[in-house]
Amino acid sequence: MLSNDTRFSPAGFIKIMSLLHLGISATPIVLGTLFYFNTDNAIFDISSTDDFFLALVPLGAIGSIFFGDLVFKKMTRNLPDSIDLRTKLARFQTASIIKYALLEGAAILGIVVFIHTQNLIYLIIGALVVFYLALLHPTKQKIENSLSLTGEDKAKFDRVNAPLD
Repeated sequence: MLSNDTRFSPAGFIKIMSLLHLGISATPIVLGTLFYFNTDNAIFDISSTDDFFLALVPLGAIGSIFFGDLVFKKMTRNLPDSIDLRTKLARFQTASIIKYALLEGAAILGIVVFIHTQNLIYLIIGALVVFYLALLHPTKQKIENSLSLTGEDKAKFDRVNAPLD
């Protein structure tokens, strides 16, 4: 008979966050690699001043970084102490997914424009966004710092294998 044990631990949360991060990060990596190796005559050209995408792709990348960070901080900072740890972790997860998705979108934009123009600069911008996304890999310390865990919540989160219920 299968056990219906649905206890939720900090270690399980970190594992889930790592898998979500990996899944979101993998898409632009796989797409970029596939399209790069299936492209003939790729060029590196930043001299074309009438190329609308030379403004759009970098602005999209920078915008996704700043907007994602803004949304993340807005959702995870100054949470009242009355909220339980599980709710704080759910808020962190939602904010992280939004931040990761914005970065993934910017990377995919660079890849799509690369497919259209065959200009490597867009693929490089997409790769830089993916590199930044990789730096955001969730760790126990990053989660604690983002949520400003203290007192009882920090003690619960430090017991990584103990259920939060």
